[in-house]
Amino acid sequence: MQKVECLIVGGGICGRLLQLNLEQRGINTLVYDSPSGNHCTAVAAGLANPLVGKFFTVGWRANEFFPHLASFYANLEKRLSTSFFRPRLLKRIISTAGEQNIWLSKAHQSKYVGFCSFAHEDLVGLNTHFGVLNVLQGGELDTRSFLEGCDSQLNTRKEDIDYTKLDLINKEYNGVTFDKIIFAEGHKLRDNPIWNKYIKVVPTKGELLVIETDLEPHGSIYLGSVFMQHLCDNRWRVGSTYNKNDATLHPTAMMKDDLVTKLEKVLQLPYKVIDHYCGIRPASVDRKPLLGEHPEYKNSYVVNGMGSKAVSMAPVLVDELVDHMYGEGELHESVLLNRF
Repeated sequence: MQKVECLIVGGGICGRLLQLNLEQRGINTLVYDSPSGNHCTAVAAGLANPLVGKFFTVGWRANEFFPHLASFYANLEKRLSTSFFRPRLLKRIISTAGEQNIWLSKAHQSKYVGFCSFAHEDLVGLNTHFGVLNVLQGGELDTRSFLEGCDSQLNTRKEDIDYTKLDLINKEYNGVTFDKIIFAEGHKLRDNPIWNKYIKVVPTKGELLVIETDLEPHGSIYLGSVFMQHLCDNRWRVGSTYNKNDATLHPTAMMKDDLVTKLEKVLQLPYKVIDHYCGIRPASVDRKPLLGEHPEYKNSYVVNGMGSKAVSMAPVLVDELVDHMYGEGELHESVLLNRF
C-alpha cells in the first residue's frame, strides 16, 4: 500500500499548481492525470490578462493576482528546470468609436493605473484607427511545456480515476492511502458522483485557429474581437469562441466562420488557416472559481471553475486553498461553495 498525504485528481494547471504548492511545503503528493480526453490546459492559449470584457474592466482581484505573477512562474521554471512563461505587452485594439468612448469615460479611474494606457499607434497590418490600449502585467504560459515539465518532475499516474474504487471513509484508492484528496478535474467534474450533486460546472467550449500571415509580432499579443498570439515563424494562434454548455470535442464550421469574420475586422494582411481545434473550459454559474471542502466528506476538496483565467488566478487561489486545508486561513467569500 502506497501512502501519500495528498491525492490530487486532475493534472491540468490547477492540479499541477496545487501539487507544486504542497510539495514546496514538504507535503508529499500524487496526481492522477487522465491519459485521454480533452485536456483544457494542454490546448489553451495560456494568456494572463488583467483587463476583461468589452467594457475595459479591471478583473476580479487583479491587484492581488498580477503584480507577482511573472516572478512566481520564474521560480517555478527554476524548480522544473524548463521555460514556459513569458511576460508580454498586450495590445488591446480599439475597433470602434463607441469602444473608444467607453475607454475615455473610464481612463481617469485610479484602478487602471499600472494596468493600461491609451496610445495612437500605427501597427502595420492591423486596423488601429481608433487607437490601442497597452495592457501591462500580462503574459503567456506555454501550457504544453509547463505540463511536460510537471510530468517529468512530479509524482504522477497517467490513469483515469475509477470512482467506484474510491473509499473516502477509509481514505483509500487502488492501493494508495491518503490524508486528503483534492479534485481538480475541470469540466469532467460533471461526471464525478462525489461532487456533481453539490456544485455545477458549466462546460464552455472554445474554438481556435492557427493561421499563417506576415504580421510582425514585436513581442506583443494583440487583443480585440479575437486575440492574436504569435507561435513561431509566421504562425499565429487566433481565438476564441465561447459556447456555454457545449462539451463536444469537435470544432465546427460555424465557429470557424465566426472567428474568420472577427479576424478580418482586425487583420489587414493576407493569411491562411492551417489548423482549427477546440478545448473545453470549466466555468461556474456566476463565473467565479469554486474552492472548498466537501459538505459530507471531510478532507475532500475541490478546485475548479477558473476557465481561461487559471494562469493568473490559480497561483493565489491555490495557495489560499492549501492554507485553508491546513487551518492557516479562510477562503475568499466569492469562491465559497455555499453561495449556491
